[in-house]
Amino acid sequence: MRQALNPILDLLDEGLRLYRRSFVPFLLLAAVATLPIGAVLAAALLAADWLASGVGSLLAALVLVTGLPLSLYVTGALSKAALAAAAGEAVQVRRALAIGPQRLLGMGCFGTLFAIAASIATSAVSTICVCISYALIFLMVGAAFSLEALGGTASDAVSALLIAVGVVGFLAIYGGALVLNGAVYGSVVFAIQPFIHGEPGFGSAVRRSLEMLTTRLGQNLLAFLCTSLVFASVALAATIAVGVIIPLPALFLLGTESTTARAITAAAWVMGLSAALPLPPIWMALLYQRRLAAREGADLERRIAALATPSEA
Repeated sequence: MRQALNPILDLLDEGLRLYRRSFVPFLLLAAVATLPIGAVLAAALLAADWLASGVGSLLAALVLVTGLPLSLYVTGALSKAALAAAAGEAVQVRRALAIGPQRLLGMGCFGTLFAIAASIATSAVSTICVCISYALIFLMVGAAFSLEALGGTASDAVSALLIAVGVVGFLAIYGGALVLNGAVYGSVVFAIQPFIHGEPGFGSAVRRSLEMLTTRLGQNLLAFLCTSLVFASVALAATIAVGVIIPLPALFLLGTESTTARAITAAAWVMGLSAALPLPPIWMALLYQRRLAAREGADLERRIAALATPSEA
């Protein structure tokens, strides 16, 4: 297990190091997607009464339709910036945003179809696991109440322990579902990498994407889960920090019932999320390049030299 985790830990460390080194350009690229979303959300809260007439549904549909291409576009830009940073080049926002409409269209079509297929497969597996887990939790809780009805100090202690285990199990299931959804997002970002990095033709890019996904499939799945877990932790910490600190003056001066204060809070939460948003594209771009190098033998000379070094010593 340790041998399988070491490359993933190296990947996480390298991605965090690149993000820290080029923090401002990555944050500016993420803001291309998050600032419009935060502005629309704040405006919707400020104009809640006017939007309730039905215009709000049209606005939500418009945001949904335009949000997916925008998110894919920003994901591609962040991935390009990650490879530039990994090569030791300065991250240029304008250069990272230079993605042609034809490539963006192919990336959007394949990414959407892949996301649907991955979500269906993941939902089928998670539904079975969740149903079994919930059944076990309900049995434990039922046994706890039965023991409590019998009375006695020992039965009370056992019933309290069973209830505590049931609560922990419920939280674990909820957290696992969040990590699994994040892993699906990571797999989608990984799948669209050939479209981002210049693979010619739609069919060729799709074939390369599937080849890279199935190359070391088990380690890829483990990488998706680990990056999702770290991303969820960073995103939670960033959104709580920014989403609590920035709105505090508005909430204190205007009150918690103020629509303006709520709009500022919503915009601040989106800003906090934008601080963690570059991480999955950075990690997936690095993982894709590693898989590509391993498949094409680009790192064969380096690995032979590394193996030969101990024997020469």
